[in-house]
Amino acid sequence: MKFCLNKATVIGGDKRQAYLAEILEKEGYEVVTYAVNCVHGSKAASLKEALKDAAVIAAPVPFLKGGEIFSKEKKEDLSLEKILEYAPEGCKLFAGGIPTSFLKKAEEKGIICVDYLKDCRTVMENTVAVAEGTLAEAMKRSDRNLYKSFCIVLGYGRCGSTLVSYLKRMGCYVAVYEKEEALKARAALLADEVIEKGKFPLYLEQADYIFNTIPAMVLPKALLEYAPKKALILDLASAPGGVDFGAAKEKGIQAVLLPGLPGSYAPKSSAEILGKLIKRKGKRE
Repeated sequence: MKFCLNKATVIGGDKRQAYLAEILEKEGYEVVTYAVNCVHGSKAASLKEALKDAAVIAAPVPFLKGGEIFSKEKKEDLSLEKILEYAPEGCKLFAGGIPTSFLKKAEEKGIICVDYLKDCRTVMENTVAVAEGTLAEAMKRSDRNLYKSFCIVLGYGRCGSTLVSYLKRMGCYVAVYEKEEALKARAALLADEVIEKGKFPLYLEQADYIFNTIPAMVLPKALLEYAPKKALILDLASAPGGVDFGAAKEKGIQAVLLPGLPGSYAPKSSAEILGKLIKRKGKRE
């Protein structure tokens, strides 16, 4: 199957996809959208029509939600199987969090997959939107100032390090919990304290805010016993998160899982980041 060198199809997702359609149009692509609420590009009546001759397919971040392609607009034909059936050989599909099983099938069909979440530059730039969305949620959900508050950040990877930078600029006292020695050393340069192994409960007792970025169970019921009821726990890790939400509720602690912050708080900026990756890797090699 042949494809049109300048046709970009944008499918599913949230507001980021609408802005992405506009960005790609300005880049000179012939944009077609499907299951996207936007005024840019032409709207396809079916996935088959949308993918026909596409050189670039811009799928959402995350690619899947609840086992289905993430989309605010539900379409019966918007599925992994149909993408594999209709996408032209040699096209490039961009998405966030592409399953290994799909990657293998796509490779067999000659579809080139690019995962937004595996591109270091894209992920790092996106942490700004995550951090700012997190702060917005913290201020909205708490009756306390962030200024001079005692904050614990779990994990000092890309999201954690950016969040710590923001919290310090806002005058927070920040303690970081991180297991990896190299990241602990980096955290010590910016955070007020790095929590030593075995002393975690002592810090939990003082917490006003707890921010988790670790995609594993780090706050089970046993540890939540040490957290005060005043603490606000915001979990930024991918679902199901790293908090025993049931135990938190039992104790009267507000704990919230916050997926998709960039799409909620900075969809245009986030779309610009995605667009840059498509610009870098969307051209035919």
